[in-house]
Amino acid sequence: MSTKIQGAIAALSALALLTACTPSSDGPDATRNGANKTAEAAADPEFRVGAVSSEAAESASESTPSSQPSEDATSTAKPSQSTDAATAMPVAGDFGEVTESGDKIALEAGQRIGISVENADLSDISVTEEAHPRIAHDPGTFFDASGTALETDDEAQAGSTVPSSTESETADDGSKDTETDDKDSAETVAAPDESAAWISTYGLVADSEYTLKVTATTADGDEVDLDATITVGASDGAPMSVRTTLADDQTVGVAAPIMLNFGSTVSKDFRDDVERRLSVKVTDEDGKEREVEGSWGWLYDDPQSRLHFRPKEFWPAHSKVSVDVPLKDVPTGENSVGKNDLTLDFEIGRKQVVKADVKTHRMTVTRDGKQVMDFPASLGAPKSPSYNGTHVVMSKAADYTMTSEQWDYETDVQWAVRIHNNGEFIHAAPWSAGVQGSQNVSHGCINLTTQRAKEYYDSAIFGDPVEITGSHVSLSTNDSDISDWVYSWDEWKKLSALD
Repeated sequence: MSTKIQGAIAALSALALLTACTPSSDGPDATRNGANKTAEAAADPEFRVGAVSSEAAESASESTPSSQPSEDATSTAKPSQSTDAATAMPVAGDFGEVTESGDKIALEAGQRIGISVENADLSDISVTEEAHPRIAHDPGTFFDASGTALETDDEAQAGSTVPSSTESETADDGSKDTETDDKDSAETVAAPDESAAWISTYGLVADSEYTLKVTATTADGDEVDLDATITVGASDGAPMSVRTTLADDQTVGVAAPIMLNFGSTVSKDFRDDVERRLSVKVTDEDGKEREVEGSWGWLYDDPQSRLHFRPKEFWPAHSKVSVDVPLKDVPTGENSVGKNDLTLDFEIGRKQVVKADVKTHRMTVTRDGKQVMDFPASLGAPKSPSYNGTHVVMSKAADYTMTSEQWDYETDVQWAVRIHNNGEFIHAAPWSAGVQGSQNVSHGCINLTTQRAKEYYDSAIFGDPVEITGSHVSLSTNDSDISDWVYSWDEWKKLSALD
């Protein structure tokens, strides 16, 4: 446990002893003198603010959470302390020197903020950063004087996944919603009872200035405020760009993942902090928010890092999706920071699902629950099979030259819709029209007549799911640009850097 936290415990213990051990004499002078000694022992609250390393912060947050209030401080001279809590707290000095209102504290990018108080309990904390308002609000983790992480009301921890708004809402009568307009109130995190310390969840952003507001309450019920400023210098780390393959206002199919591609490799130790800052909002066509369960997943580096978001089930049709990726100056490694912020607004179109069966030799298409196509097809031959699993439409071309080193051919085709980057397409194959519906003779593609291929081609958009069944081989998660739906939901969630 930090010596600073131990100091806080010692102070609380001393205060408890002095409060409990007043003079036993019945004389009025003795009583008065004892009261004076007790008053003198009630020291003013002292705040300490400093840097906590990500490793120490993660270790501290894993200390056993306590949802029950500890015993009254006057009932014992030494607060209880578990071995796990003692080893989990940051090392000595992590909470810095005594800090007073008006102080400016210089910290480094990527570090966490650590705050402790002696002779009082934390009441609430607000951390804001004007240049990066979307990533400034931080729920953090609170600890009691023994170093045990405290449980908080999740609803009280604002803004961990949804960007905080700096605009006030307008009520039906045209008036402003003062609760939304009150920026400080909206960004304040309330502390649970008996909070003695707090460590931020997010690492600090480079080239930033944070406004820190802390309120603590003494044993007498008096509130003491701390207003300080934390400055973070510019980073000399290499800038790492982030981009997406989707475009604003693009309409995609219900299986389209949100795909972020980084300019280099995001270090594993920094992925949780990057992921926490991202938000995805889904609304219907009228702007009403829709609840969609989803998760980010870090796929294998190729060699740059790739981060995808997919919902548990397909996106609800006819929805709007807004994505916020505020990563400029956010540390992505020991020697790298985000180069840019990114926002994306796209739409989910109709729900069109293709199902192709190797055994029945047919391909059907349903649109918003209604079957619109039912075609005879030829899929992969036994020596070059199609793959079971959910494929995703990736691209399409009216004219395309298909080549294969494995099967030694080069063939021009029409109306080609790529459904996987392993070489699987849905395309026109007039040469196999005679066996479509009865035999599988392709090199893994779904063969249709030219007219049918054109009809399907005209209907296909990026992100449409194509489900193939009946084969003796299945898709794997290796060597694929879009393998998101090959994972089960439980497997996919494990790809997140967050617990």
